[in-house]
Amino acid sequence: MRRYLEAGRLNSPRGIKGEVRFECWCDSLEFLQDVHTLYLDSEGKRPLEVKEYRIGVSTVTFVGYEDRTLASSLTGRTVYFDRNDVLLPEGAFYYDDILGADVFDDETKAVIGKVKAVDEGVTGYYYSISGDVDYYVPNVPEYVVSASPESGLVLKNYADLAVEAKKI
Repeated sequence: MRRYLEAGRLNSPRGIKGEVRFECWCDSLEFLQDVHTLYLDSEGKRPLEVKEYRIGVSTVTFVGYEDRTLASSLTGRTVYFDRNDVLLPEGAFYYDDILGADVFDDETKAVIGKVKAVDEGVTGYYYSISGDVDYYVPNVPEYVVSASPESGLVLKNYADLAVEAKKI
């Protein structure tokens, strides 16, 4: 389980006071409101102290980068947050935590693969499952019974998924 997770990408500066446009990869920028340190690396060795988030325009300002020239040096950088800085609600988990988990058929209880990736599509999230056949399953109640890092991913209507997978 990774401690430092991708928060998003810093884009071009906005204005003259060091604001940087921020492409947030979390559910929303509000998710990061109480995170006061972002990192320039996935090991947490290059911290950036957050001075201010501006939710309405999706920008962030960092201490020590309060002018346009300094802020422009951050353009194109991916930033990370420490999972310990965010308290998730009961039952919620990071998609990163379910990677590699077993996938079960709800009817037979048989293991049918492992979660390879979780991708965002236009209409929602999809689980990429690797097994005898690779599947791309939408995270909707029609197919997903339950998902958790501890118990894996449980799918229903597996026969429908198998038919669709063979057509691809």
